[in-house]
Amino acid sequence: MRRRRALRSLLACALLPFLLACAGAPPASPGAPRPAAPDPGTIAFVDAEGCIAWVPLAGGQSGRACPATRGRVSAITWLDARTIAYVTPELARTGWRAVRTDTGGDIALAPAESPRIYQVGAPQFYSVLGDRIDVEAGAAIFTSADGSARRTLLAPGPGRAALAMVTWSPDGEGAVLAEGAAKALWVVARAGGEPRRIAAASSGIVSWFVPNAGAMPHADLTCTLPGESTWRCEPQPWQPAEGQAAAAGEEAVLAWSACPGATGYELEITGPGGAVIVSRISAAPAQRFTPPAPGAYTWRVRSRIGSAPGPWGPPRTLTAQ
Repeated sequence: MRRRRALRSLLACALLPFLLACAGAPPASPGAPRPAAPDPGTIAFVDAEGCIAWVPLAGGQSGRACPATRGRVSAITWLDARTIAYVTPELARTGWRAVRTDTGGDIALAPAESPRIYQVGAPQFYSVLGDRIDVEAGAAIFTSADGSARRTLLAPGPGRAALAMVTWSPDGEGAVLAEGAAKALWVVARAGGEPRRIAAASSGIVSWFVPNAGAMPHADLTCTLPGESTWRCEPQPWQPAEGQAAAAGEEAVLAWSACPGATGYELEITGPGGAVIVSRISAAPAQRFTPPAPGAYTWRVRSRIGSAPGPWGPPRTLTAQ
C-alpha cells in the first residue's frame, strides 16, 4: 500500500509541469528574472558654484562639469539621456551649448539645434498628470488632478527651512523641491514616502530626465523668439507613444509639451469612425481620456490665449484593445 501511494505521489509530481503547460500556466522558475522597476531617471542641476551636476536616482555615476560660462548659466534641459543643454544670456540668440555626461565633453549647438524653453526657472506647479503642488507656509502641498486627494509632501522642520517648488518629473511621478536660501534640493514622490536630499546647495535651476518620458522642462524646438513664440508654438504630443496600446474602458493620460504664454490647451480626439468624439479645454498640458471601445483614436492639441487658438500640433494615435 505504501509503495502504491509513493508511486501515485511520484507520478503527480512528474505530471504537474505538463498539466500546468496544457492549462496555459508555465511552471514557475525560481531563477527567472523579475521585471525591472521603472527607472526614475536622472536629475541635473546648477550647483551653488555655477557648475552643472547630475545625479542618477536609481544609482550609478554622478558627475559635474564646470563650463567656461560657469556662474552665468540661466537654463538647462536634457536633450537625451546623456546630453544636457545649457544657455546663458550671451548664448540665448547665438546657440546653446551642451555637456555630455558620458564623456565630459562640452559642445556647441547651432541655433537650429538649440531648445527654446521660456518656462525654465518659474515654478512648474502642474504635472503632466494634471496634479498640482502649492507652497503654503513653506510646505509643499499636493492636490490630485480631480481634487479628491490633498496632502503635505514635505514641510519645514528641525534642520529643514521653508520650501519652494522647482519642477515635476516628466512622467508626473515625482517633484524636486528647493529648501532655504542655499536651495538644497529634495526629491519627493507623488505617492508620498521618504524624501531624498540630492544636493546641499544649488542655484535652483533643475532639469529631470526619465527614459521613455523625456525631460522637464521640455526642450521644445517649435517656439522661436519670445515675442512670437506663443502664436507659433505647436504643442508636441508627449505620452503615450505613437500607436501605444491601451485598454478600452480604462483611463489613459494624454500629455503634451507646454507653450509659453498659453492660458489653456484644446484637446481634440477623433474616434475609429472618423468623427470628433472629444473637444475640451484644460489649463494643464495633460488630460485624461477613456477609450469607449476598441479601435484607433487620433488626438491633437493646440494652445489658446484666452479664446484665441494657436495652430494644431501634430496628431498622435492611441490604439485601444
